[in-house]
Amino acid sequence: MTYEPSTRAKVITRRTYNRPLNDEATEFESWDETVGRVTTHQRWLWERASGEHLNMFERDELIELAGLLKDRKVSVAGRTLWLGGTDKSRKREASQFNCSFKRVETVHDAVDLFWLLLQGCGTGFMPVTGHLNGFAKPMNIHQNYSERNADYKGNPNNIESYNPKTKIWTIKVGDSAEAWAKTVGKIIAHPYPQAETIIIDTTDIRGAGKRVDGYGWICTGDKPFQKAMFDICMLFNKRAGELLTAVDIVDLMNHLGTVLSTRRSAEIALLHYGHQEWEDFSRMKKMHWEKNPQRSQSNNSIVFESKPSRKELESIFDIIEDSGGSEPAFINAETARKRANWFGGTNPCAEILLSGAGSFCNLVEVDLAKFNGDFKGLLRAIYLIARANYRQTCVNLDDGILSKAWNESNNFLRLCGTGLTGICRWEYQDSADHFLALKKEAKLGAESMAEDLGLPKPQAVTTVKPSGTMSKIMDTTEGVHKPLGRYIFNNVNFQSDDPLVKKLEAANYKVINNPYDNTGSIVTFPVKWDDVEFTDVDGLEVNIEPAITQLNRYKLLMDNYVDHNCSVTISYSPEEVPQMITWILDNWDSYVGVSFLYRNDPTKSAKDLGYPYLPQEVVSKTAFEEYISQLKEFNLDDQGIMVDELEDCSTGACPVR
Repeated sequence: MTYEPSTRAKVITRRTYNRPLNDEATEFESWDETVGRVTTHQRWLWERASGEHLNMFERDELIELAGLLKDRKVSVAGRTLWLGGTDKSRKREASQFNCSFKRVETVHDAVDLFWLLLQGCGTGFMPVTGHLNGFAKPMNIHQNYSERNADYKGNPNNIESYNPKTKIWTIKVGDSAEAWAKTVGKIIAHPYPQAETIIIDTTDIRGAGKRVDGYGWICTGDKPFQKAMFDICMLFNKRAGELLTAVDIVDLMNHLGTVLSTRRSAEIALLHYGHQEWEDFSRMKKMHWEKNPQRSQSNNSIVFESKPSRKELESIFDIIEDSGGSEPAFINAETARKRANWFGGTNPCAEILLSGAGSFCNLVEVDLAKFNGDFKGLLRAIYLIARANYRQTCVNLDDGILSKAWNESNNFLRLCGTGLTGICRWEYQDSADHFLALKKEAKLGAESMAEDLGLPKPQAVTTVKPSGTMSKIMDTTEGVHKPLGRYIFNNVNFQSDDPLVKKLEAANYKVINNPYDNTGSIVTFPVKWDDVEFTDVDGLEVNIEPAITQLNRYKLLMDNYVDHNCSVTISYSPEEVPQMITWILDNWDSYVGVSFLYRNDPTKSAKDLGYPYLPQEVVSKTAFEEYISQLKEFNLDDQGIMVDELEDCSTGACPVR
């Protein structure tokens, strides 16, 4: 039986991974064409690394991989689905990585991470005080904004000047990502301590509205960049003549994360427990929307170097409760280093253990649910995708912007991220032996590829990520998480002028104005999970799994499949906290890090909870069937699409493609 993707899967695929074939974005790749572009990229990586053309058996392997991709049984990294095989993927090879981490201690560190954010790479960081400082004295800030149209292409290079008589320092910002990154470096370094005025001139930057060459996303113009630069300058004014604090450095990086919006970038900030600022850091996001909205850019986590006491964990959960029930998370560095002696931090969703000197990982995955009844086929699939995963480490990261350490680290670590999704729909979801077999096959695949190429073996291979967007295009459950309920209305935000909105509306999909964005529209997609167990509560089939059940599933994966970490958000009620603390202490050697989120009552509607809408809302079987009964056939062909944002992770924490 041939698998037919749902309308939701097709729409999100079009939005996220099918590249436009013309400037007007009225024609797009088909899914088969996207897969063809990706396999072409894989061949390019393979032949470049080996120094010779592929033989017949190697070409057959790529054909087999392409078949698995077309059937949506496996996936390469979302970055590769979007950019793989393009000129941009060969010129800026860091664009192929999902996630990264680096200690932010110097100007170069901040520039590196901003450069990666501009390419859509999720970044983790740890603020290190003692080097970065505010302006020598408070400066006047002047900004000259662009009035260019979207078709304009200006000088790509910065022009900088300083007048010692007027004490005016001017940066005329070039119309390129490289220029933006270098501008940030200049402002952070502030090389003119005598300056009294800084002028940030972006008049040569193209206007918003057109797709960025190569990347394909819509240009934001200069306004988000200018706002971030102004906020950073104000931060440096506040700390004039002083060193930046750890909290300041987090704010600096969060401001940089706003330039392209959370749709294309995400961050995590880490700080050691016991650091003099750890409590201030832990409370950074309390009521942040009022004065510091940039702080939404990062997940914030405390790092324990040794096992905490019950009292210490109780204090952390007190802070979590005071901050709304979700942050800070906390990471066990002791266990992380047993798994990865290079450990310095994690990526934004904490599924990958990365080096503090600067390191990357590239994520792939297998939908377990599509292999129910075919364990042999599953073993072959994870072997092939792990080999593809290793090939994605065969990149040149010396791009003229990134520090040399990134390339050196990648060439040694060769970190892979071969993940699983659809876990709660898999026939062997409770079997340690089957997870161990998958782990063995994944490692065999990645290591065999390294051996074929004569390159270092990967230091770690397996993981589980939240898998928001990818699971949606694969029509499966997200990573290790159980869905909210059997019958769900998934509300997706589009730009109101997207041609697909009218077409979906014509097909009787519910469409409402986005109450939080006057340029957006919310479209309701029906989603049903027949093969997941739920609990009947007042006529609704919902997920009310206790926190301990979720933690035990995490432990099963950590002990039997995962090299890195299993990313999971534990939904809990306040009364479960004492049990959760006991579990964490008892299982400290299996615990690296999870995030926590207060459990909303899944039986409550958006109206019940006081929201205009929910990203996902559980409904009754009757309501679900009534909705789908009036839907008409939907044809995606010959339609432009400009989706604004989707909830890219089940947790809402990791909005990275």
